[in-house]
Amino acid sequence: MDFNPDDAKQYIEDVDYPANKEEIISAAESNGAPESVVEAIGRLPTPEFASAEDVVADLRAVPGAG
Repeated sequence: MDFNPDDAKQYIEDVDYPANKEEIISAAESNGAPESVVEAIGRLPTPEFASAEDVVADLRAVPGAG
């Protein structure tokens, strides 16, 4: 993975949480997130998130992130 999970937060902060993965991906794409970020969010096992911090925490847990 070629991004810092903490950097992903800037692309998903404006999402109305709780939000499902599809909503988060859509927001990330709309906010110009790199494809690597969008793909990583798409691979997360959690279907719904309570906050941007929860998304970042899951991204940090992905092997090879950071």
